[in-house]
Amino acid sequence: MSSTGHGAVPLIELAGLNVVLPTGEHSEVQAVRSVDLVVHDGERVGLVGESGSGKSVTGRSIAGLLPTSPRVRVSGSIRVRGQEMVGAPAQAWDEVRRRTVGMIFQDPLTFLNPTMRIGRQVAESIPARRGSRQRGSSGRASREEAVHRFLGQAGLPDPAQVAASFPHELSGGMRQRVLIAIAIAKEPSLVLADEPTTALDATVQQHVLRTLDETVAELGTSLLLISHDLAVVAGMTDRVYVMYAGRIVEEGPTARVLAEPQHEYTRALLRSVRSLTEADTALYSIPLQTRQRFAQEASRAT
Repeated sequence: MSSTGHGAVPLIELAGLNVVLPTGEHSEVQAVRSVDLVVHDGERVGLVGESGSGKSVTGRSIAGLLPTSPRVRVSGSIRVRGQEMVGAPAQAWDEVRRRTVGMIFQDPLTFLNPTMRIGRQVAESIPARRGSRQRGSSGRASREEAVHRFLGQAGLPDPAQVAASFPHELSGGMRQRVLIAIAIAKEPSLVLADEPTTALDATVQQHVLRTLDETVAELGTSLLLISHDLAVVAGMTDRVYVMYAGRIVEEGPTARVLAEPQHEYTRALLRSVRSLTEADTALYSIPLQTRQRFAQEASRAT
């Protein structure tokens, strides 16, 4: 893990962020409640919590990828290098995604174009300033070389063959590495990884996480890792935010939060992690009454 001195202006700063999403024709849910979150340049930050806690909605808010609907309501503040993005036009968000935030999603087949070869999809993420203004065969060769380099950086063997392939011709682990290549091809300031290994088996998961860890370290970019897996966050982040029912219940240095959790929900999350010596014991689950109390606390805090 790496850590750098914090500049005066954070790379990403959420202050009192609220997100309301429609759940039906006449119903809605407040998915994010008064969230404060900061990521500095060169910092690795984790955002953990169970499914439905609001992690992914928070991540999509940072990237400006929430559904476009009048019923989606965002309030509070999202600042990218000091620029307020709540209410910003689509062109401003396009610029953020083009230059600042590289996204790695949890389901590659959903986000890779099945009709395009991998090389073309990676090439479309490479900024124009990387020599794409060259014309003719020299320009194409330069771009092809860059595509192969990014695929190689993402841990893919035989980048030329991968570049010539369609998504369905690759394994799940290879497709996830392609998403890493697409993200880093932008040369972003922040890599935002949303449950990047959820659909992978344990062995492939380790390889992909190692690739992500090494790539972020090599590029010196910031990382926001969204996960339900405390072990993953423990090994890859400097600070961690713990989320439940749409709000942050605890945050601090990762080592401290995991060693000495202050909130009951964080302690419950840690209790739910099984070790090899506990294989025959019953799984721990948070009692219903405790969950109801957590939800009530979240509602009162909004």
